[in-house]
Amino acid sequence: MSDRKEDLSIYKKVLETLPMPVLLVGADEHILFMNKTYGEFLGVDPQDVIGHHVYEVIPNSRTPLVLKTQKAEYADRHKYVAGKIKGQEIIVHRIPIVENGKTLAVFGLLLFTSIEDLMALAEKNQKINDELAYYKNQFVEQQSSKYSLDSIIGTSPAIKNLKEQIVKVARLKQTILITGESGVGKELIAHSIHHCSERHDRMFVRVNCAAIPENLFESEFFGYVGGSFSGASKTGKKGKFELAEGGTLFLDEIGELPLFMQSKLLRVLQEREITRVGGSETIPVDVRIVAATNRNLLRMVQEGTFRQDLYYRLNILNIKAPSLREHMEDIPLLLEKTLNELQVENGMKKRLSADALDLLQKYSWPGNIRELNNIITKLYYMSDSDEITAFQIPRHIRYAERVTPTKTEFEGMDSMIEELEKYLVIDTLKRLDNNVTKTANTLKISRPRLYRIMEKISPEELEK
Repeated sequence: MSDRKEDLSIYKKVLETLPMPVLLVGADEHILFMNKTYGEFLGVDPQDVIGHHVYEVIPNSRTPLVLKTQKAEYADRHKYVAGKIKGQEIIVHRIPIVENGKTLAVFGLLLFTSIEDLMALAEKNQKINDELAYYKNQFVEQQSSKYSLDSIIGTSPAIKNLKEQIVKVARLKQTILITGESGVGKELIAHSIHHCSERHDRMFVRVNCAAIPENLFESEFFGYVGGSFSGASKTGKKGKFELAEGGTLFLDEIGELPLFMQSKLLRVLQEREITRVGGSETIPVDVRIVAATNRNLLRMVQEGTFRQDLYYRLNILNIKAPSLREHMEDIPLLLEKTLNELQVENGMKKRLSADALDLLQKYSWPGNIRELNNIITKLYYMSDSDEITAFQIPRHIRYAERVTPTKTEFEGMDSMIEELEKYLVIDTLKRLDNNVTKTANTLKISRPRLYRIMEKISPEELEK
């Protein structure tokens, strides 16, 4: 019996210390307990009302009804009709305490002592939810696809065919390999595929395989558990596969992936699961892989620098991005788009003269759309007038236009070929900061042949 009294005493102390108003009404509708907080709210001494019928303290109390029905009332809106708080509205819980089908008491708890408090909390909660939604949208926007099909500019047959391919493959689940020269917009195509797919409302995560140090590949791809290596976060970190869960993982420059990571990537594509660095638990992943490269992966397979099994796993669906040379008729639209964007950004409207446009349309654009955008951006900023003229076009472009095969000033085909070789070498050297090895590799010629061509180039031609 003494243990029971001690238990009741503890329960009473707990209820007494609650910062919220608490009331306990017995089966006979008389007040069994009222804490100090409730007494202060009503303006009464709890000890003076214990044992009194609940109606004597709260004339319109609903606790007698709850005693009879045994149905709890949660967050009920109640208005007092008597006492110093007459007319005040509260939000209250009324919970019946039932044992063996018999109601022993009703527990009353005031959640809010005024509707104003509830409204203030609701307003605060709404503000928090609005901020959460804002930052969530910001995060999704940063990680989701930035471009759609409309971002691919052009009306040429090559671009129309490209868009048709994107729409077709986007609705499929298979891995996609995007191939094409540097600067053709492979990343834009990857974004468009994600945007057109069923995963468009999930994450789009980009990984530049050429920019990751070899010792960080595994942790970047698969994440790591806390403290798994020196400098690692104690809480661990998700890798790109986990971040892209349910969405698209874009592996840019996949040809730069080292062989040891190729085998690990192949396993993920086969098993659809990853293991964090330093961990043992396998984590299932649902990710659509889109890879891109400007390298000849099939040749790399033959050379032993790219796994054949990974190549065939990636190359289930293939999209070849057309070079700018394959849709030169789109150059005016591309230039217009870039100039409009520059105008919006800087407030200055500039246009191309007919001669300048003609020069740009006749250039071969080895750097493709990226090179085109870079050139027109430089011309926009460097031009002092609102018209960009042919004279302002860089010399190597004007020179290239003069040596195109449409000209008749050359003395036979051999001379034309020689001039074109010189132009290609000059242009490539300039783009690669005069790196001879890279120039030979880019042009796919031997170094001795490159040197023979360079011997025919005058210093003046190199400076143009």
